[in-house]
Amino acid sequence: MRNVFLFAWSLSVLSGAAVTLDVMRLPAPSFADREVSGDASLPTSRTNDLRTFRLEMTFDSSPSNNVQVAFGRDNLPSDGFLAAEETDFIVGWDCGEWVLRLQGLTDRHTFTPETPEGRRTLTASVRVDAQGAPQSVAFRDGTAEFTFGGLALTPFPDWLRPDLWTRLRVTVRGTDIPAENVSVKFMQDGAIVTLR
Repeated sequence: MRNVFLFAWSLSVLSGAAVTLDVMRLPAPSFADREVSGDASLPTSRTNDLRTFRLEMTFDSSPSNNVQVAFGRDNLPSDGFLAAEETDFIVGWDCGEWVLRLQGLTDRHTFTPETPEGRRTLTASVRVDAQGAPQSVAFRDGTAEFTFGGLALTPFPDWLRPDLWTRLRVTVRGTDIPAENVSVKFMQDGAIVTLR
């Protein structure tokens, strides 16, 4: 049976038109770990009147699969792909725990839930002011709020600024997902990213 993954962003805004973009069809896995990735450019209007950035990832977890989304700026060089050195942060599930990796990908912060298998949802919310500067951040596993071990958020770092991100990269590993599609819809009252 094929697993279905849903990535949802909620961008709380006052106005704005719907924008849809599609990440290229994910290729069939060519590696033994079945890793596939897809990149997409974020619409320039995504932060108009933005006050809250909300990311939701809902999927079937296991002690061996990996589901993650990366945000950053495609500028070293500007080639349409989000390379490791261009990534501001990666958040997602990695072999039984939630993982947050920051710029440069040298820092790795984790949170391990009691049960590593089953249907689960990660919610990350970043409230920003009128200039886009972060004011607060929260992470939840289902309904339970948690903190990533060793993560310093005071003062709020630039990697938390949604207005600085220009690209996203979705990566899935260890699942049966050949020929999947990724569609991103940025809407007036939110945004949804679906992998199906």
